Amino acid sequence: MLCSAQSPAKGFHWNWRKVERDNWENIGQSKALSAKERAGFIRAVASQLRPSMSNLEIESEEELRKVAAQARIKAVDLSGKGSREYLAQGIGNYLCSPTGNCESWIFQQTGDEYSVILHRAATQTFTIQPTLTNGFHDLVLGQHGSATDQGLTLYSFDGSKYRRIACYDADWTFLGKDGEYHTRKEPHLTPITCQIR
Repeated sequence: MLCSAQSPAKGFHWNWRKVERDNWENIGQSKALSAKERAGFIRAVASQLRPSMSNLEIESEEELRKVAAQARIKAVDLSGKGSREYLAQGIGNYLCSPTGNCESWIFQQTGDEYSVILHRAATQTFTIQPTLTNGFHDLVLGQHGSATDQGLTLYSFDGSKYRRIACYDADWTFLGKDGEYHTRKEPHLTPITCQIR
C-alpha cells in the first residue's frame, strides 16, 4: 500500500545527534558475544545472505561465513525491559553501496535462536526513537542521498516485526536571500510518499 505522510510532519521528531554510532563490533571478533553467540549470529547473517550469493558474487559457503562474520553488530534493548536485540549491518564491497548504505538487520535473540524483526537493504544509520509501539521503541533508519540530504524511514513494531510506517526527507541546506546555499543547524524534515508494509 502506498501512503503519503501527512504534511507537515505531525509529531515526528528525529534527533540526528542520537544516531547509533558507538560500540559496534565485527561479529567474528566481538568480545561482547560468547563463542556460541558469535557462531549463532554468523549463521543468522549467512542465512539472510544465502539467497543472494550469486548476485553478491559469493562463491562458497566458506566465503559466505567470512562475509557474515565481518558484519558489525551492536546489542540494544528496544523494549526497555532488558531484552536483547541486536542491530547488525554489513560492511565492505559485498554489502554496501559506494555511498555507504549497507544491508542491515535487527535480530531478536530468544535462547539460541535469532529471528529477524527488521531487514533493510540499504541503510546507513539507525536511530532509536523515544516513542514506543507495542512495547518496542520506534526506529528511524537513514539512507544517504548526498552529503546534505538523507532519506529517513520510520518503523514501528507490530508485535512480531518492525513495519515501515512513514518516510521523510531530511535536508541540511537552504537557499539564502543572497542566492547561495547555506547549511542548517537542524535538518528540515519533509514527509514523502513511501510504500507502507
